[in-house]
Amino acid sequence: MKMQKIVYGGFRLSIDEEGREIAHAYLYLIRNDLHEQPYGLMEDVFVGEGYRGSGIGTKIIEALIQKAKEEKCYKLIGTSRKENKRVHVLYKKIGFQEWGREFRMDILYH
Repeated sequence: MKMQKIVYGGFRLSIDEEGREIAHAYLYLIRNDLHEQPYGLMEDVFVGEGYRGSGIGTKIIEALIQKAKEEKCYKLIGTSRKENKRVHVLYKKIGFQEWGREFRMDILYH
């Protein structure tokens, strides 16, 4: 078995209001041997509680989509917890499709 370190990267997008962050999200670029282009993973998309429903979530996701296009990603993945129906509606409204299942294992380390 051989383990190689690979180079990875990404972007952090934030929206501030009056010097305080009210929303943020990450776009990670991931490469593998199956495609020449990377794919994008949206992670930790967050809008402050008092700003939800105001269009900021749409704005930040659309900015991530644009950046993924600029980086020539062949796909963009957004994940969400099953119970977060409001986010599911937003993702579908923007153009995402339900595609599969996500399986997760939390790994604790010291």
